[in-house]
Amino acid sequence: MKIIKFNKNFYNQFQTKIEKRNSLSSKLIQEDVKKIIYDVKKNGDKSLIKFAAKFDKVKISKQDLSLDLSKIKIQSKVEPQIFNSFKKAIKNISSFHKKQLPKNIIYTNNGATLKSLWKPIDSVGLYVPGGRAFYPSSLIMNAIPAIIAGVKRIVCITPPTKSINPYFIKLIKELGIKETYFVGGAQAISALTFGTQTIKPVNKIFGPGNAYVAEAKKQLYGKVGIDLLAGPSEIIVVANNNNNPDWVASDLIAQAEHDENAQSILITDNKDFATKVLSSIKKIKNDLSKKKIIEKSLFNNGIIVLVDNIELASQIINFVAPEHLHIHISNNKKLLSNINNAGGIFLGEYSVEAFGDYIVGTNHVLPTSGAAKFSSGLGVLDFMKRSSVVEMNKKSFNTLSEDTQKMSRLEGLDGHKLSVKIRQKK
Repeated sequence: MKIIKFNKNFYNQFQTKIEKRNSLSSKLIQEDVKKIIYDVKKNGDKSLIKFAAKFDKVKISKQDLSLDLSKIKIQSKVEPQIFNSFKKAIKNISSFHKKQLPKNIIYTNNGATLKSLWKPIDSVGLYVPGGRAFYPSSLIMNAIPAIIAGVKRIVCITPPTKSINPYFIKLIKELGIKETYFVGGAQAISALTFGTQTIKPVNKIFGPGNAYVAEAKKQLYGKVGIDLLAGPSEIIVVANNNNNPDWVASDLIAQAEHDENAQSILITDNKDFATKVLSSIKKIKNDLSKKKIIEKSLFNNGIIVLVDNIELASQIINFVAPEHLHIHISNNKKLLSNINNAGGIFLGEYSVEAFGDYIVGTNHVLPTSGAAKFSSGLGVLDFMKRSSVVEMNKKSFNTLSEDTQKMSRLEGLDGHKLSVKIRQKK
């Protein structure tokens, strides 16, 4: 991990390090995705079958695109104790997300009745990555807020594979999802956007994916709703000499194991403590299955920021706007009061970020790459939309008519003025 001292040249050096990781999609990926999108839009299921063989190395027929739950038996492959943990997570996530349901507003002003009405989106597609990056937890994090919002049609889509993950099937049943398709990559995003002979289009698409999935979302945004453009995972940990270096090291490692492009940052006011954390990382990583990924992530993207005063951490945090923020220091509430930009915040040594990833109840789908400056983690509102309703009577019409005509005349919109004036004539 690179150690950077917080001084007058800090932000230039820091920005260079961050931008190196957050490089945009290559032109080659952009062109490939553009061709895939067009192919699927033109040829439908035929393209999906072709791309399954090309990219996923799986030979499928048109009948294989859709999951038939009645023909799959996976009970013996699922460990009951592990699945009970997922059921507990579903309960906790549901309880917290139900609190997010918005209330409609009815308001009377100048005799006019104004309403703000919330309705669920009609249909959504949930993209669930497959292969080595298959995470059942991502399925429940996306599906539960959709269910609570009241979305009528929830479609799950995941790359085809020779061996279906048993926990995926069991969770699909547990969540009551009726439509599931085996399509991956940019072709899945295109299929959900335009539809094929087998797959009907949806109104909005959710879920993480690789660079091709992210690029497809970017290109199709506007033709379909998109949740967010997710980048590699990231965390900032704030700790000092009063904290446990092994615990801090484990938090940095937990994020680094996601991906070679993941970023783990430690902010501390004590160089000796930073050295202890580095020693702990060296010791702990050796027993982990993703040791090589962790090493590459921390070597390429890991940063330790040394500050003279730990309260300066808030400036750096707001600048980065990290996906995850874990504040170990005891005076965490004071620091929290100065933080505006962070996706998921974890306060105290025992508030391990992994709880947020799995079971505590918050959502682990969070903005990355600085997007926490203008967006939030996934929630029920992302699966809903708001309509405004205006109901006026003759009294409220007369109250606002002259002002409306003056304003429309100023903007040169004579038709707007006429639509009011014509109603004034007896």
